[in-house]
Amino acid sequence: MCAVLLWLVAPYWLQEGMFMDGQIYAAVAQNLADGLGSFWAPVYQPSSPVPYSEQLPMFTGMESLFFRVLGGSLWTERLFMAVAWIATAAGLCVLQLTWWPKRGRDSAIWMVAVWSSAPLVGWGMGNHVQEMWMAPFAVWAVVAMSHSRWVWLGGLLTVAAALFKGPQGLFPLVWLPLLGGLGLLPRGAAARRFGVVLLTLGLAAVGLWLWNDAREAIERNAGNRLVRTFTQARAVTTADRLWLLGPILGQWAVLLGASLAVAWIRFGSLRAALDRRVLALLALGLSASIPLMVTHEQRDFYVITSLPFVALGLGNLWGGAKLVRSPRFAWALGVFALVGLSSLPWRRVERDAELRASLQTFEGAFAPRSAFNVVPELRLNHELAAYAMRLYRWEVDLANERPHANVVRIDSVQPRSVVLLVKTDSLR
Repeated sequence: MCAVLLWLVAPYWLQEGMFMDGQIYAAVAQNLADGLGSFWAPVYQPSSPVPYSEQLPMFTGMESLFFRVLGGSLWTERLFMAVAWIATAAGLCVLQLTWWPKRGRDSAIWMVAVWSSAPLVGWGMGNHVQEMWMAPFAVWAVVAMSHSRWVWLGGLLTVAAALFKGPQGLFPLVWLPLLGGLGLLPRGAAARRFGVVLLTLGLAAVGLWLWNDAREAIERNAGNRLVRTFTQARAVTTADRLWLLGPILGQWAVLLGASLAVAWIRFGSLRAALDRRVLALLALGLSASIPLMVTHEQRDFYVITSLPFVALGLGNLWGGAKLVRSPRFAWALGVFALVGLSSLPWRRVERDAELRASLQTFEGAFAPRSAFNVVPELRLNHELAAYAMRLYRWEVDLANERPHANVVRIDSVQPRSVVLLVKTDSLR
């Protein structure tokens, strides 16, 4: 486990710089922690007349609590994502022990190692994407639905998962029909549990609709994000609806390879043990990803929420009698982990170094909450706006919809860098 984390996850978790969307989420959460906006009406740029509505508020609301308690440093962001990993890993362990109790407690740790080997897990932690927090809510929803006493909690956790990015968080609802259809649960019992989940879901939906702030936030998000996904050209990321199959197959291939390695380490052989539990988990993983191909807005990290279930399915595809490995084997793994730790400073990922360095140059020249217009050449530089707001609480108005006292221009010597100035002339 340590070797997997040090080699595959830590270089991204400790990376400098971040994917633009992740920066925006952190900036919105920081503003909320600073008292700008509210849970249902968060703020990205303070002078904007409308709340931030690109995503629903669960992620930013949760992270704002971390910022309020621990401060707004980058380490708070990293801790927030580490907690997401821990919560998902804990849920995976519980699912493993629930459905494969005879394989022993150590099997749960191996399943977490298989899941963590997926490239998008490390990438998602380092780039602060919402899918990393949707995953534990989905996993624990499935855990709750697997126990008759906690079915209602599974419904509530499914609602919470949907409050990150909308309907795509509802896929845990497929779990109980899969259990009934595959004979893992008597159909009558599966139907009763599913009825409880739907009742819980319906009551939660009614409660949210009657709550004015919540209803308005959901309506804003639906109009700005959900409808746009189907109707506006700027939401298109691919012309091929089947594009997402590539990332799906790529992640599955890595997880399959990791599961084969784990089987060889644990059993010394590769003997398939396909059963209905494996099929149920793989089908659940597909249900988290395949429906996303209904639109032309597809990104590889959308697959992240499916990976815990795929890892659990593929990881339990192989069986056999456990081997007792020699001390030499344990020493070899330890050396591998130590090499991963010692080489980490050179393997750490870095993004947008020039842009971040140029902004840092002006850190003492402008107070937090300073606002800037931009020259025309920078009006599509959303990374500039995101870094400025997250790192220094500077508002960069890319659309120049509102007049501000300062301006951002391109550095004449280093085109990837910028210069921040007090505005003395009109923008050309």
